[in-house]
Amino acid sequence: MRILDPATADTSGAPLDDAQPRNTPETARLQARIDQLAAHVQRLEQERASLRWMAGHDELTGLANRRLFHALASELLRGDDCPSAVLVLDLNGFKPINDTYGHDAGDEVLCVVARRMAACFGDHLVARFGGDEFAALLRAPRADVPEAWWHEVAGALSAAIAPPMEVQGHTLSVTASIGVVPAGRFADLPGLLRRADGAMFNAKRHANTTDKAVSTWVLATESGNHTETYGGATDPESSSAPTTSELAGSCRPGDPVWVHRSGARRAGVVESACEWAALVRYRCPNGAGTMVDTIPTNCLTIRDEVDPYLDRKSSPYR
Repeated sequence: MRILDPATADTSGAPLDDAQPRNTPETARLQARIDQLAAHVQRLEQERASLRWMAGHDELTGLANRRLFHALASELLRGDDCPSAVLVLDLNGFKPINDTYGHDAGDEVLCVVARRMAACFGDHLVARFGGDEFAALLRAPRADVPEAWWHEVAGALSAAIAPPMEVQGHTLSVTASIGVVPAGRFADLPGLLRRADGAMFNAKRHANTTDKAVSTWVLATESGNHTETYGGATDPESSSAPTTSELAGSCRPGDPVWVHRSGARRAGVVESACEWAALVRYRCPNGAGTMVDTIPTNCLTIRDEVDPYLDRKSSPYR
């Protein structure tokens, strides 16, 4: 904002062409003070925005924290007509990493897991509750999805977390114990979280009974619990879904794949691929038409089923 000497303006407020500013030192002093106050206000606004962000986000991973998750998830559950579910995840094998390599390495592992979860779930609400515990509210892309679609979601998340990661010169890996609870139309968020947490502990108990490093997830329903495991790179026979590294090495133009996006899987065809991502042509959410997008390999699995719409033509890159 610039100040104007009243003597240099006409009655309409416009400066006179031939007028000379009066009291120039005083005008400059006032202008400097105004600029100083404006800069101070800007700093206060930035600090307020930073504090508001910190109040709702985890400082380490950048994900939502427990407070923001409760606030947003409650609103989303009330206003959502599509099926949704609450997911709680706890890492297996994380404490030995902290004890062996230090907390800096552990923090980096948490950041990698957070990025993998965010990439797998796209725009869905994902949060870190503290330590190595995470949560998510996942929503179906449409109302008429199959009842068992959460099986695919949990499997895709297990596949995304399982691949080894390079941390401070070490190749480290963790698996996950996951509890999933489908949400009804009038579901209570605290109740859903309690049930998902209980399902997660059931998954962890199941994981502790095996000698293999696997991800275990439990789907808690009104009729009982459904348990599955994902072995990842350490036990490839335990799941038909390839790991990220296996998929990257075998992904070729024209390969049929499943694209795990927005809580559902969609049939797709690879157009081109690199080590960490692939350009994929895949079905739109409503099944009509296709779209082309770059998809992280941890959101892809090989598709054995034939899709007449996608597979009737060869890829132009073949």
